[in-house]
Amino acid sequence: MQRKLSVVLFLAVTMVMGGRGYLSFVKTVSLQQERIKENLSRLEDTFRGLNDRSSKELFRLADQRSIPSEDEISSGGVVAPSLISGIDSIYYLDRNGLVLASAAQDGSSLGPSKVQVANALGLLNQLERPVAVLNCVLQCFQSVFVPIITDDGRELIININRSATLLIQDFYEITDVDIALFEINQSSQNLTVERIYAASNGAKSGNILANILRANKYSSRGSHDFFGITAGGYYSARFFPLSQNDGVISYAAVIQDQRHVRALLLQTVKDIFLSTLITLALILLLISFILKPSLDRLMKLAKILPMLPSGRLTEAKKLLKNDVSDKKYIDEIDTLQYTLGEVVQSLEIMNASVDEHRHELKAKISAITEAKLFNELILDASPLVVIIHDRVGEVRNINKLGRELTGLATKSPTNANINNWVRNENQSKSLSASLLHITDKIGKKYQGQMPFFTEDGQKLYFLWTHTCLYVNDEAHILSMGIDVTERMEAAESLYWLGQHDRITGLLNRSSFTELASEVIVQYRDTELIELVMFDIDEFAIFNDRFGFDSGDRLLNEIAANFVRLLPDGCLLARTGSGEFCALIRHQLSLKQRVKDFGLEKLVRYVFSKDDVQYEVSISVVVDRYDNELSGIDELISNTTSMMSKVKSKARGSVYYATDSEDSGRVSRQEKYHMREQLQSALTANRLVIFYQPILDLSTNSISHCECLVRMLDDEGQFISPVHFLGIAAESGLMPKLDFTVMEKALKQQKMWEESGIHIGLSINITASTLEQSDFETRLADMIDRTDANPARIIFEVVETDALEDLGSARRLLNNFKNVGAKVALDDFGIGFTSFEYVRELPVDYIKIDQSFIRFIHERESDQVLVKSMVEMCHNLGKKVIVEGVENRAAFEIVRDIGVEYVQGYYVCRPMPISALDLSLKVSDF
Repeated sequence: MQRKLSVVLFLAVTMVMGGRGYLSFVKTVSLQQERIKENLSRLEDTFRGLNDRSSKELFRLADQRSIPSEDEISSGGVVAPSLISGIDSIYYLDRNGLVLASAAQDGSSLGPSKVQVANALGLLNQLERPVAVLNCVLQCFQSVFVPIITDDGRELIININRSATLLIQDFYEITDVDIALFEINQSSQNLTVERIYAASNGAKSGNILANILRANKYSSRGSHDFFGITAGGYYSARFFPLSQNDGVISYAAVIQDQRHVRALLLQTVKDIFLSTLITLALILLLISFILKPSLDRLMKLAKILPMLPSGRLTEAKKLLKNDVSDKKYIDEIDTLQYTLGEVVQSLEIMNASVDEHRHELKAKISAITEAKLFNELILDASPLVVIIHDRVGEVRNINKLGRELTGLATKSPTNANINNWVRNENQSKSLSASLLHITDKIGKKYQGQMPFFTEDGQKLYFLWTHTCLYVNDEAHILSMGIDVTERMEAAESLYWLGQHDRITGLLNRSSFTELASEVIVQYRDTELIELVMFDIDEFAIFNDRFGFDSGDRLLNEIAANFVRLLPDGCLLARTGSGEFCALIRHQLSLKQRVKDFGLEKLVRYVFSKDDVQYEVSISVVVDRYDNELSGIDELISNTTSMMSKVKSKARGSVYYATDSEDSGRVSRQEKYHMREQLQSALTANRLVIFYQPILDLSTNSISHCECLVRMLDDEGQFISPVHFLGIAAESGLMPKLDFTVMEKALKQQKMWEESGIHIGLSINITASTLEQSDFETRLADMIDRTDANPARIIFEVVETDALEDLGSARRLLNNFKNVGAKVALDDFGIGFTSFEYVRELPVDYIKIDQSFIRFIHERESDQVLVKSMVEMCHNLGKKVIVEGVENRAAFEIVRDIGVEYVQGYYVCRPMPISALDLSLKVSDF
């Protein structure tokens, strides 16, 4: 361990010292680079300064030069410059650049080209002073242009040229640094040498220059610095542009030998390496001196640790006792030794406890074995199918009922899979695949309904609860199912009854309007849609004369006659007592109409009973749907209005509303007028509440009253809600109407409460109001403002309005529960409610629709249905209210069935508050 710790510390210190040395080296290199860069910049400035000084000297020589006469110029007798002056050539030019005369040293060919002369003259004219340039084309030379005026008034320009070699020699003598003047390669993207004009060190400077440019790709044409190693050694250099003449770009390169810098950097590396080694050696010696005693003691404690798992506790205690420290100060090793002693002591106590628990465990295993046998007896006696299976459905355990249904012989069968019996034949996804999402957490559940196919192929409907559990760290699923086949069949029967007329088997009104709306939406733009309404004339008189059984038989026969004579594919329904509706579509290309079907043969029907024949007449109205209508409800409303007129004037005939251009318009005008009256009534507070008492059969007294709204027209006459509620719903006025009725009712309840009258009120709420985003806030605010007692308020929600979505319905109805009110489900039995909805929704009362009650004393089938609904509601903990009780016989039947509350004309009609008698008793009837 000591070696490992030493290695770790050595590596750590090495990294720290190496990092410190690296930073020091980088800093040294950076400092040298900055110094070299500054030196190169000074060298460039030195060269440009020498160039300027040389130019000034040429200006001075030009000023001192004697001007030849016009004869000397014309005869070519210009004196050549002396060798001492350093001038290579001299030219005399006119203002246009034309050479008048020239003179040069022997063998010298230096002189400006025409382009260079033109550029110089342009610059001379621009600056209006002498001009100096450094020209490099085939060779580099300094050139000055000085304008003069002779004594005889002639304007001349003296051009003096001198080789750049003198400039390079002066630079090298002053700085002892090599310099080269060169032409760059114009076709290359990078900076490369095309030709060297002059160099201080001849071929050597050229080779160094080529090596530097070959190793570094300078793409721009500006100044560049170099510092590094080349093939010829360690150098620094600066490249900077000089001039551009005749399309040739000239550069200068200052090159300095930096081998002393390289030696300096190598020495720096050596110093850093040596100091690091010395520091590491000192640190390692110090670590060994300090840590060795403690590490020796730690090694002794490490030898004790392997004794603990093998139970050699006595030996471990002895070694710990021998290694007691006598130091004055306690360190971490002493703490570890003390802790290890505590561990040994705890292990001794734990071993004794384990022996004790071993005996207790044996006793518990025996008890668990007995409990397992008891649980198996309970499972086998359970009315549930209980199956434990793995992720893929392989059965691990199955109870007695499951074995009977599947034909398995043992509770732990082999090659048995739950997916063979529990499956949905309409889905390709197996049960196991559907349950994979619950196998990731113990206790996670999933509930659902899925058929169970028995050994003999019988299909049973089961309600399943699946729970994830782990057996030997492997995910299993506990599936418990209860047979709900009989309940499902009953529910399906009730659902069918909710969709169809019980007498004729045709669609009922709500189903017809729902399906008709779908047909209109789908075909209104591509087909002609007509509504045919049939109404049996004097059907009530027929029932009084022949009885309700004969009336039911008449309805069946007429319905069968309609089915036989009307075209296939039409929607046919019984929508009223003696009313039928048919929705018929025609392809526009066929130009076919209902008028072509000969409906006149349907307006007479002969009914036979006991050898007596009775002719029944049927009134028929045919109306056509057009896109100006809001939907099927408005079409039926228009047709019903027209039917009333037909029955009063031409009973037993066929009337085609499409032949009258004003029929739909008149109906719509009536609706517009009624809507205006309703809006006026809401604004002028002309809505009046009527109260209909509801009798509590258990206390023989009135428990609460239902609030029913009436509207006063402009002349003070009451208008029944049947005339304006539908219009309010179509016009979006129902929320405002409901809130108005609610506020009046809450104020009345507060008045009763203050007067000592403890009778509740039942208020109807429609779905459009309930679904308002601020409903909950407005409800709570209204109760606070009126100070009403919410415990005596019941909110009635129409079944078909509230239950389109279970989750949404539960959330909306909880708004009433949150303020302390109760909830009643109104018109129960005519909508689409299932037992699951009744069970899950937070309702307190179920109001069975009056269509089941009105003739309950005459129809045994209604009694059976009402009795089954009451039993179902009681089993789910709901109280039952029946409405539509209009005679003594019906009252006694529903009382014997066991309903809690009764409402209807037999108890009391809706009354205004001034005529309401709240002291009614059962004995009064």
